[in-house]
Amino acid sequence: MKTKKFEKHINPENCKLQLPAASTFKVPLAVMAFDAKVLKNEKEVLRWDGVQRKPEWDHDQNAQSWMKDSVVWFSQRLTPKLREWRLKKYLKKFNYGNQNLSGGITEAWLMPPNAIGTPLSISAYEQVDFMSKLWSDQLPVSHRAQRLTREITFLETSPKSFKLSGKTGSSFYDKKNNIRLGWFIAHLEGGGKEYIVVTNFSDLKPSPEQEFGGLKSKEITKAILNDMGLW
Repeated sequence: MKTKKFEKHINPENCKLQLPAASTFKVPLAVMAFDAKVLKNEKEVLRWDGVQRKPEWDHDQNAQSWMKDSVVWFSQRLTPKLREWRLKKYLKKFNYGNQNLSGGITEAWLMPPNAIGTPLSISAYEQVDFMSKLWSDQLPVSHRAQRLTREITFLETSPKSFKLSGKTGSSFYDKKNNIRLGWFIAHLEGGGKEYIVVTNFSDLKPSPEQEFGGLKSKEITKAILNDMGLW
């Protein structure tokens, strides 16, 4: 980040391709919610509606647990409170991908790449731009909203003492969920160095692996960082 240049590109043409944001949209959504005071702080609790989905989702949640466990219903509770006009305004201010909410304000970012209609999609380069602005406090929103979002995205500290913050995102290209799409968008800092890291991953053919694409993207990212001496 400090040099304002790319240290490494892998498949730069693919980095220009807009793909569904999936759960990486939770990061800009958190910024929006904190800025609009839809979420007052990271500890504010939204009550579980009693519908069983996943064990880690089936209880009351706050912004920290929402981001950690990627709780979809929490996002779907926030977007109606923000309302479509405000969501569109934020997406435009952030210059966020295709800014397309035609899939509905509770589903647009969750639509698969081959869905009928257009998902809320973003390229890897656009993810880098958004994350760079968030981590340099340059988004056109309150500093507090950006700070709280950065805080709730913290993930872990590496063996070499690099602090990693970020968000995975997962989708599928096929109805059988065998061809995965994965995202990992992240910020890495340590040893006087600071980086924005964005990885997207797609299966070229049906995969027998059960791991979600987002987790696979995170693994790929860590392997690349390790090879670069940054993990």
